[in-house]
Amino acid sequence: MPGEVWHEDVRKLDVIDEREGKIGTIYCDLFNRNGKFQNAAHYTVKCSRRVDDDDGVGDIPSGIDLTEMGELLKSDHGEKIKGKTGRYQLPVIVLTCDFANPKGRNNPSLLNWVEVETLFHEMGHAMHCKFNEFN
Repeated sequence: MPGEVWHEDVRKLDVIDEREGKIGTIYCDLFNRNGKFQNAAHYTVKCSRRVDDDDGVGDIPSGIDLTEMGELLKSDHGEKIKGKTGRYQLPVIVLTCDFANPKGRNNPSLLNWVEVETLFHEMGHAMHCKFNEFN
């Protein structure tokens, strides 16, 4: 959607499980540019969690007016996942690296071995954030 990404090089990836459907989103900000953080990292913008059973015993202190929580208390909050009980907040992760830009728009980005290791390392963190709740 217009304005959804912070730079034209950022790519949004929906994470799709062949049995469960969409289970999250990863934004990939992989190439260097002026003013950008120069190290590789992943950021959890929104974690995966079950949202329909949030109000366990002792979760909400007595005396709190639950009507103030409005939309969060509606039963349609969260997403249904095929094969799973309940409703879930789907995770949103940002994966950022500092790889050299490809030479021209239609050319591939050629990574050296250390960059490939870095990409897989950070993607491993992102996958852990994604799938931790669903297992």
